[in-house]
Amino acid sequence: MVRVKNENMLHVGVYVGSRGVSRIGDFMLLVAINLWVLNKTHSPEAVSVLWIIPAVAQLVVTPWAGSITDRRDKRRVMIVVELIRAVLIAGMAMSSNLWLLYMALFLVNGVGSFFASASSPYVNYLVPNYRRKRVNAVLGTLQSGALIVGPALTGLILRMSGSISLAIWLDAVSFFVSALCMATLPKLAGQRALESAAPEEKRAVNLWWNDIKIAFGVLRQRALFSFLFVVVTMNGVLGGATDSQEAVFARVALHLSSSAYSLLIAIAGVGYIVGALFVTIFANKMPLRLLIGTGSVIASCGFVIYAWSHSFFTASIGFIVLGMFQSLASAGFSTFYQFSLPSEYMGRVSNVTSPLTQILIVVFTILVGIIVNAIGVRDTTIGSTTLMFLFGLVTLITVFSTRTKGTFHSVEEQLSVG
Repeated sequence: MVRVKNENMLHVGVYVGSRGVSRIGDFMLLVAINLWVLNKTHSPEAVSVLWIIPAVAQLVVTPWAGSITDRRDKRRVMIVVELIRAVLIAGMAMSSNLWLLYMALFLVNGVGSFFASASSPYVNYLVPNYRRKRVNAVLGTLQSGALIVGPALTGLILRMSGSISLAIWLDAVSFFVSALCMATLPKLAGQRALESAAPEEKRAVNLWWNDIKIAFGVLRQRALFSFLFVVVTMNGVLGGATDSQEAVFARVALHLSSSAYSLLIAIAGVGYIVGALFVTIFANKMPLRLLIGTGSVIASCGFVIYAWSHSFFTASIGFIVLGMFQSLASAGFSTFYQFSLPSEYMGRVSNVTSPLTQILIVVFTILVGIIVNAIGVRDTTIGSTTLMFLFGLVTLITVFSTRTKGTFHSVEEQLSVG
């Protein structure tokens, strides 16, 4: 038994480490290709295309990716995806053609949708119940840490070598290393059973439509999860739309320099890491309702503080509060998600939820941009963060309602099982 537990800890550690490596690579690529395109074209419009392509790629692929990943070996899917991304990014490093770079970026994000659909159920199979809060918190720490480390590494490489291509090459290597790490992970028994039970249907359209109906059926049967998912998603969509005007707010409303704005972003990342580390240490002592409800409402308070701030100091306080409590809410809801959906249907449910989320992100980002032009960035930010606070309150009231107490108590009991 001890040997099995130690082996599982090793596998979980390898998975988490591989995700950390590839996430750092993601942010290295983000900075590097933005600089490459700007240096080559001197066009803000050409750079803005880099931010549109990932959303378009995900809208094209996510409606059907889960139908494939639910019927395939999740580990193999993740390995193949990482290798494909490594090859595509290496191609970016060797190419000097802007349109080839756009095409490669589209494919990188498109195949990345398969990884997202495969990784959620794989983590469910791999991570024992009692470790899930802690592992989700660690993954959150790596995500926010990568946001700081990735751009910093790119900046260091550019300072030492002056080569943007080198940074892109290193990103390709990070995905290759991630694939090698994943190759050491086990093919889990639950997956083999699912593959053998997969229906043999010849018509792809019929299969896809049947999967969509199954996904809606799963969501209808889990009304609490579906409601919380909508509320949490809307909070995240509003946060993303507000973030899209962050640089404008920092420059116009706070009168910050570029370096001060960069420091503000780093402070938010540090706050997220501190919050995630707190959850990692005290995971078993913090109930899910506390993580999700309190985390959501206080994180939105951090956004409100930022929206009303008139100085770097006040904005920093808002970002620290935001980062710390957003990590709590994220770890809590990720864990609730893992227990609310059957692993064998996670990919198909993402066929429905992922494209709808992407559409909302695009619509609200455009809408916020239009409103900023009409009434100004501060009033728009105050309005959007107030809505986020209201969604946070709805989340808090919902999770602490007597009607939902039984559901969360059941999940907590499962979390205590090894």
